Amino acid sequence: MQSALNSFGPGKIFYVVNAADTAVVQYLETLFPPDGDGIRRVFVATSLTADVAIQSALDACVSNRNDYVVIMPSSTNYSITVSIAVNKKGVHIVCPTGLGSTFPIGNTARLKSIVAATPVFAIAASTEAVEIAGFYIKNYTAVAAITIATGCSALNIHHNMFPMVWSGASTAASIVGAGSGGAWGSIEHNWWISESGTSITAAIACVDLQAQATGARVCHNEITIGDANIATICISNQAVKGRTDFNTFSESGGSGVTSGGTITNAISLPVNGVAIGNRGAVASGELLSGGTAATGFCDNLDGRSTAGTDIWNLEA
Repeated sequence: MQSALNSFGPGKIFYVVNAADTAVVQYLETLFPPDGDGIRRVFVATSLTADVAIQSALDACVSNRNDYVVIMPSSTNYSITVSIAVNKKGVHIVCPTGLGSTFPIGNTARLKSIVAATPVFAIAASTEAVEIAGFYIKNYTAVAAITIATGCSALNIHHNMFPMVWSGASTAASIVGAGSGGAWGSIEHNWWISESGTSITAAIACVDLQAQATGARVCHNEITIGDANIATICISNQAVKGRTDFNTFSESGGSGVTSGGTITNAISLPVNGVAIGNRGAVASGELLSGGTAATGFCDNLDGRSTAGTDIWNLEA
């Protein structure tokens, strides 16, 4: 890992490993002892407070040095009791095992919030050029998995699996940006699937970005809603000059079948947003809302009118 990463010039590489994986702990601590400056390279996460180790690794990073926090895969959850504060520019938080070629490999490093009102990652204001990739990120009921503060820009959130946990009348999108949070960044190649909750309605299920998040891109993601759940909107990308392209959606056969769900609108756009190449196994008219007719859309397709034809309904 070190030699491969060194080939493209990272700063320091810090490792987080689950205490349950004793052989891996021993291997990493032998291979990467503390540096001459006394800074640790390996942080061991306990079964109930993994956020302490992850936060310590992030705190050891230096902005703009291109540092990496590599979280090792594990059969034991990394339990999150306090949101992981991401507040340094140019830092990468990755589980390389989860980086599939197109979509994530889901069961790698499982980051799971176990405390109410606690997102897994809280990206702080003025933080730029941060990468979060390769994880299974499970939200606490009705709470976002990742929050992006206003003023945070140029993020790269990709190849993560989000098993969505819904309950009762209250839900939150998995990734929520406040104000300009998420501007000039990309949310790509992620996989969302409803995992817990039945007959729950989410106003916005997956991504919720505001108008001030200029140029935000939400592209090449896969979203599945089932279990009689209802996603009123899956992706709300209200960013000025934003792009919402090449996403695919499924309502698992729809509300009339076992384990089926409902997507009322897969994508919601502002008048100056664009949607290109999105596909939805959803009923006609449910793929897109908002936007500007004739200039805001290109090559977006919703579901077959019948199972035995190759004719698709083309969104305006």
